[in-house]
Amino acid sequence: MYRISSSHKLTRLQALFAWLKSSVCLEQRWSKSWGAFTTHIAQFNPNFEPAPRMACFPDSEDDLGNLQQQLQNHICLRETIRRIRRRLAANDVYQTVVHELMDFFHADWIFLLENGPYCWQPVTQVLHLLSADHSTVLNRYLELDVVATKLDQSCPIAINQESVQKVPVDQQWLSQFPGSWLLVPIHLPQGELGDGGPWGLVAIGCKDQTNVWSLEQQDQATILVDEIAIALDHSQRYETLKQDNQDLRALALTDSLTGLANRRQFDGYFDTEWQRLAREKQPLTLILCDIDYFKRYNDYYGHPTGDMCLAQVSQVLTRCIRRPADLVARYGGEEFAVVLPNTDTAGGHSVAQFIQKELATAAIPHATSGVSDAVTLTMGIATVIPEYHLDSHDLLQAADLALYHAKQQGRDRIYVHAHYCIRSDEDTDDDQTALTQSDPMAANE
Repeated sequence: MYRISSSHKLTRLQALFAWLKSSVCLEQRWSKSWGAFTTHIAQFNPNFEPAPRMACFPDSEDDLGNLQQQLQNHICLRETIRRIRRRLAANDVYQTVVHELMDFFHADWIFLLENGPYCWQPVTQVLHLLSADHSTVLNRYLELDVVATKLDQSCPIAINQESVQKVPVDQQWLSQFPGSWLLVPIHLPQGELGDGGPWGLVAIGCKDQTNVWSLEQQDQATILVDEIAIALDHSQRYETLKQDNQDLRALALTDSLTGLANRRQFDGYFDTEWQRLAREKQPLTLILCDIDYFKRYNDYYGHPTGDMCLAQVSQVLTRCIRRPADLVARYGGEEFAVVLPNTDTAGGHSVAQFIQKELATAAIPHATSGVSDAVTLTMGIATVIPEYHLDSHDLLQAADLALYHAKQQGRDRIYVHAHYCIRSDEDTDDDQTALTQSDPMAANE
């Protein structure tokens, strides 16, 4: 015959039947059936001794109601923890915390304080109980030795009319915040982002001055605050990781010498704008710029000074490009690219002239230049209305060809590709004349 091991002591069966009783409400029938059940079990194991019934099972409706209330509180506690854990962004954590705690404890006030480098300061609150006038009293109370010691030890602090009898300093808090309060310190986990705390505290208040915070409520608040600390720690790590990823992305897409977009960012942005403008049927202008006689500059002044020259030219280009959608990139070596979405040829030509003017004002010395005693740029311009069946690389080739012809014509000039040239109907005769003078290809073909 199969025998139940005496080592179990009916522990699992007791737990099972306790759950069944609370769920199905086996009330009076349980008392009658319990004796028969234990007798039946004893037949299998003569050494079996049932545990006292009062230790495991409620006898009265009040006991059963308390058990069900504890179960309901536990379920609410787990649901609150789950909702807090779902938040990553710090602001979401703050807002979730104050509202979840208010609902869980049926509180009238909730505020979250951070222990800043100089004082305690509110992070977020409900009903805006705190004001600037309260800051001095609040900090004076929290910096008291008896209070600070409890906060350092992660002990919740219950403040009400009864606590004043034992801890007279609590009156300082109640003088500004009447009611019944529970202060629970927040200690971040030990590690890189936290020294154990206190990072801050949660203050839970209700208007009823006679309210006494039970040990169960204090334990529940401590459990929730521990989850808040974990959520805040995760939030800080998430923000740090997010910022690190942004920094890595910036490093991957930025030229380290000039601070401009690098070739990778240029390629991605250029293709994106090509697709967008193809949908909108709007022009896209590309300017390729090359520093004149830059090899001579490096040979004469040295490469460190040459790097400084590249940085100065980059600053000039950045000042001249003012629209958010425009992009300046270091295309390679001493060559730069300017992407001008929603810009026709005349607009691109105006930008190129402005670049020439600003660079002349900068007056970067160039003793070995063949065209000037200062650094100059040669620029090639190409414009097209993108279409899906066209290749964006064609516009690059057109701008590069225009740059080549500009160099052939003597450098320090602007050259517009004749076949990649779009003039709007609003262009004046003066605009057309100015464009033609700097456009030998357009004039000759």
